[in-house]
Amino acid sequence: MLGFLPSLGFQEMLVLAVIGLLLYGRNLPEAGRALGRVVTQLRRGFQEFKDQLDRDGSLREVKSTMRDAAQELKRVAEVPRAAVDPARALRDLTHEALSSPVPEAAPEAVREAAAAEAAAEPQVPPEPKQP
Repeated sequence: MLGFLPSLGFQEMLVLAVIGLLLYGRNLPEAGRALGRVVTQLRRGFQEFKDQLDRDGSLREVKSTMRDAAQELKRVAEVPRAAVDPARALRDLTHEALSSPVPEAAPEAVREAAAAEAAAEPQVPPEPKQP
């Protein structure tokens, strides 16, 4: 019970108990009940706080899912429009691709792709110059 006070020895605890009896004497049961109520209220408050954090996290997930579903519905609705006006569909697709954030690894991936493409092309030696 007094694990949070590891540096107190037996004598110090005895002195604290005597001081507690002198201060609270007759009111010791009431003081114990009041302390119990405070501890219970603190536990209840911490539990409500944890529950609120869990609700906020699940609410964020639901919002993200709804946003993804709305985007998917827009894309599905765009399919018939693409058949009617392919130029507009191409412009919209280009705009969406250009406005999306580019991952930081993209330049590195582009360099790697260019290096792989250069390695795949046959090397043609330059023609000798004739005088």
